[in-house]
Amino acid sequence: MYRLYRKIFEIKDKVFSKIRIFHLSLKYPGLKIQGDTTIERNCKIVCVDGGILTLKDTHISEGTYIIAAQNAMIQISNSFIGRNCLLSANKEIIIKNDCLIAEMVVVRDHNHNYTLSDELTSSQGNDIGSIYIENNVWIGTKSTVLKGVTIGKNAVVGAHSLVNSNLESNSVNVGVPAKNIKQG
Repeated sequence: MYRLYRKIFEIKDKVFSKIRIFHLSLKYPGLKIQGDTTIERNCKIVCVDGGILTLKDTHISEGTYIIAAQNAMIQISNSFIGRNCLLSANKEIIIKNDCLIAEMVVVRDHNHNYTLSDELTSSQGNDIGSIYIENNVWIGTKSTVLKGVTIGKNAVVGAHSLVNSNLESNSVNVGVPAKNIKQG
């Protein structure tokens, strides 16, 4: 009985995911959802006019927020995005194949400029830089990846780490800021 009950809910979840994908595709012309992509409930996906967001064979977990701003691009291929993550692009975020991104991870390709002046922080603009996450990268819980970073293939980022510079392939990185503690 338990297996039958579980199977019914798996089918229900897939049907609702397909409905979410259909709704988002109608709402955002720059959104391309391909292959066996799943979007769980309570996700917010925004593709502002001129923005391009491509999801291919990817699982987006519950509560995740993905935004491609005007003229920005996000591409995610054959990867897993955990619960309550934030991916925000003003320029470009590329996540290649077989990446595992744990829950509550923030990936943001921009940050606010700030000078000590009377000018409002919100009117001082943004500093922007592309983010590239290569194949088979694992990013641990509550980590943050900032602008202008490339994470090399087969790299691991430990939980609660801050990635603000490039990480080598085949490495384990932890801390604030993330430092290489093991090279493969």
